[in-house]
Amino acid sequence: MSDEKKIQVLPFHAVNEFMREDYRLVVLHEVFSALDQCTPMQKQLILKMFSKNVNVPGFRNSGQAPLSIKIKNSPSLFERSHEFSATVMECWCNLHPQLKSAMHSLLTERGWTLQPLESDRSLLPGFQIDWPKTDNFESLINTLQTAQPELNESDDNISLM
Repeated sequence: MSDEKKIQVLPFHAVNEFMREDYRLVVLHEVFSALDQCTPMQKQLILKMFSKNVNVPGFRNSGQAPLSIKIKNSPSLFERSHEFSATVMECWCNLHPQLKSAMHSLLTERGWTLQPLESDRSLLPGFQIDWPKTDNFESLINTLQTAQPELNESDDNISLM
C-alpha cells in the first residue's frame, strides 16, 4: 500500500453546480472572443469539440457559426463535457495572468500543495475537493482583494480562479 495521500477531485464540468448561468456566459464570451490568445492546441480543441458536439441550425459545420451564436450555444457543452469545460477554464485562467499568479501565491502562502503555476490544469482529473478547514471562498476573496486591490477582479473571477 502506498504512503501517498489520495486526493479526491470533482470533474471540471461539476463547476456548473456552483456557477451562475450569467457568469458562465461571461466566461464563454471571454474565451471565445480571445481564442487567438489561447494556445493553438487549446483553440483547436475548443473549436473541434464545439463543432462535433453542438448543432447550430442553419450551419452544416457549427464551427462556422458567428461568435455570438457559438457563445449562446456553448453552455450545454460546458455543462456536460469535462474536457471542454477544463479547456475553456484553462484558457480563461491564462487570460488573467495577474489574478492567476496572485491566487497561486496566496494559496501557497496558506500551505496549499499546488501544481507549478505554468502547469496546464486542463490535463488534471478535476478540482481538488479537500480544502484546509480555515479556507473558504469568502476568506480567499477578502484576503486577495485586501492584499492586491489593484487587481480589480470580480468576486466571481476570484472564485473561479
